[in-house]
Amino acid sequence: MQRDFYAHGKLLISGEYLVLKGALALAVPTVYGQHLSATIEQKNADVINWTSFDNNGNKWFNATMDAKSLQVKGPLTGDKNIADTLRNIIIAIRKQQPQYLLQGDINISTKLEFPNDWGLGSSATLLTNLCKHANADAMIVNAEVFKGSGYDIATAQANAPILFRIDDEGPVFDSVNFFPPQHEQFRFVHLGEKQNSRIAVEQFLDETKDKKLFNEIETISEISEALLFCDDFSDFMQLLDDHEEMMQYVLQEEKIKTARFNDFPGVVKSLGAWGGDFVLAAADMDGADIDTYFKEKGLHTVISYADMVLSAHA
Repeated sequence: MQRDFYAHGKLLISGEYLVLKGALALAVPTVYGQHLSATIEQKNADVINWTSFDNNGNKWFNATMDAKSLQVKGPLTGDKNIADTLRNIIIAIRKQQPQYLLQGDINISTKLEFPNDWGLGSSATLLTNLCKHANADAMIVNAEVFKGSGYDIATAQANAPILFRIDDEGPVFDSVNFFPPQHEQFRFVHLGEKQNSRIAVEQFLDETKDKKLFNEIETISEISEALLFCDDFSDFMQLLDDHEEMMQYVLQEEKIKTARFNDFPGVVKSLGAWGGDFVLAAADMDGADIDTYFKEKGLHTVISYADMVLSAHA
């Protein structure tokens, strides 16, 4: 019997980095996600046959793993680090579900809807789908394997934007109504660089382990909440810029607009780990002109709000 699962990609509109220390964050699920199909072939547990396809339908990873030891058996197509990640996820799941993927020979197939270098959460959507299949708590597995905040796991399972924070008892999140004013003048622009969020998280936590950052966390939390209720385009852009200014101070790193888009007549905000993946750009100008600006900079992945964010299709 084949079982099918799906998880949404994610974008963090506000709260990057400081969400790890308790700041309120605003995240949106994307129209792009990842599929997973699982089929049991035989009754006797032996192997897990794994095949992953990219958004163009090309096979980018393939492995046969021993079901018990989770070691690769036979040829491996793709990055060995992927096999290691799969092993770590399954080991963590088995702490909750000891018999997971031991019911027989298993065929698992995944299919991404977005390029792997977009940073929309290929690992988070994979983990979420596997936990759905196993009936395991994805937040617990994520905390053990990736050690991130978990906002991406919450977003992967959401059908609407969420407000997310970590309190004394762990991750807390709720679906919210969020739709920015004049959304047709917003663009998500891919910078053409893949940022390793796990490394960025570890570096940030290490550099701030002795810093409380109470005022900074409060300011970012206030901005996240204000973005949710702001219905004025100029005010919304100012909130995004205020967020960039605060994070520039926290990270001691030049904000992306100053570094690369100083002549853009609007705001450019980093989304997630600074320096790679997507930014959010907005300006009081025609959307087509925003497209032209970034494409003339050599950035050709420029996506409208309606074409990126799931709730825009509600």
